[in-house]
Amino acid sequence: MFRRAGLTAIALAVAAVFAPAVAHAAPAGDDFDSATEITSLPLSTTIDTTGSTKADDDPNPCYFWGEGSVWQKYTAPSDGLLRVSARRGTWGSMLAVYTGQRGALGLEPNACVQDGSYTVHAKAGTTYYFMVVDYSADYSGPLSFSLRQAAPEPNDAMASATAVTVPSDQQPDLTLATAEPGEAPPSCDTTATRSVWYRYTPARAKVVQVSGNVISVHRAGETAELACAQRHSKVLFAAAANETYLIRAATSPHVTERVPVLLRTAPDISAGLSTWPQTPNVLEDTTFGVSVSDGNHLPFTSATIDLGDGTVLRSNGEQVKHRFTRDGDYQVTVTASVADGRTATTTRMLAVRTHDVSVAGLSVPASARAGQTKPINVSVANTRNDEDVTVVLYRVGAAGEQEREIGRLTQRVLASAQGRSEFPFAYSYRQEDAAAGQVTFRVRAEVAGYGWRGDDKGDDNEARATTTSVRPAAGGSALIN
Repeated sequence: MFRRAGLTAIALAVAAVFAPAVAHAAPAGDDFDSATEITSLPLSTTIDTTGSTKADDDPNPCYFWGEGSVWQKYTAPSDGLLRVSARRGTWGSMLAVYTGQRGALGLEPNACVQDGSYTVHAKAGTTYYFMVVDYSADYSGPLSFSLRQAAPEPNDAMASATAVTVPSDQQPDLTLATAEPGEAPPSCDTTATRSVWYRYTPARAKVVQVSGNVISVHRAGETAELACAQRHSKVLFAAAANETYLIRAATSPHVTERVPVLLRTAPDISAGLSTWPQTPNVLEDTTFGVSVSDGNHLPFTSATIDLGDGTVLRSNGEQVKHRFTRDGDYQVTVTASVADGRTATTTRMLAVRTHDVSVAGLSVPASARAGQTKPINVSVANTRNDEDVTVVLYRVGAAGEQEREIGRLTQRVLASAQGRSEFPFAYSYRQEDAAAGQVTFRVRAEVAGYGWRGDDKGDDNEARATTTSVRPAAGGSALIN
């Protein structure tokens, strides 16, 4: 008896394993042509997508096909806002909103929602199709679906602008915003046709910074804009005490994410000064550039540069030049302003140092034999400041030959009106010098660490001289050192 019962249980288990899967009937609205019609609002229901299928001509919302879809439809009796929602609370389903005819459906602006809500700006007589898509059968099942009429944001119209203070954070839902009849879009983004309004009246003058979607600012009673900034930029404007300003936050229909509107007192600006050359000298003009910084990359509108030598330069945005007459340390004061009235002043010490060394002489032997080593002497003049000077000696190649460095020396050269410093070199004449019959040398003197220019007056830093007679080595054997 026990054995027979055991065999029976095993047989039933095997039968269960190999039994065909239960086929689920397609849910209502499985095909576009059989979309469930919504006849009255508000609607709140449960849709079970289990068993849903995909038609060959189902649209591809958000570039993702999915494996099954369920359709609802609603014909708007009048213009207005509709809020549709499809929520399961887990990943795997999406809601898309369409208009048009089968095979030629048009997706509403950015109407792809993952487990969330979407606002339809409905037009009277237009039928809207709501497509719930399951990524795969593994994600099918019940979800909550709702459709209701929605009201515009309370500050949708300019006349109902919300009073705000600075600082404050506003959280408008611009999907519930509309354009008033005759409302011109912001000049900096004419696609931003949906807007809400804020009203601001400061008790004292200040510069205000506003960020959000597309922000424009108007004086109350005036249509002209004071300022306008595109998406994710900042508007800055000078607000006079007790004067009212209207701030519009706008967006384009295809932008549906929520971006807060942040009102702040504009930060202080800082002024900067650049010079070229970085260390000025008395031999050439110094170019001055003014900059301001507050995180908004604003250009300055006016600036003064007090150079500390009795000179005051003025700029309206362009670079300016000045030539100092003597070396020294100068206290430079820069005052710069931007269009909204903010001003910054900064002071820095500017060192003016003139570096000017020159090759005063290059002495080479008049004649030599291959294999001989003879002295070469370089005289360096320095009339400005004590410097570490590097002198490099080169052998200049004949036609087709490369120039070759022979040696370099670095030493301290004291400033002197008449004195000279000597740099002693030696050169071993070579067989190729004898073959050419002569050899030319070049020297270059540079202030150590000064860079490619050598010093502030680089046209006298080089010299050339030639040993005009180079003969083969004595005894006919040319030695190469």
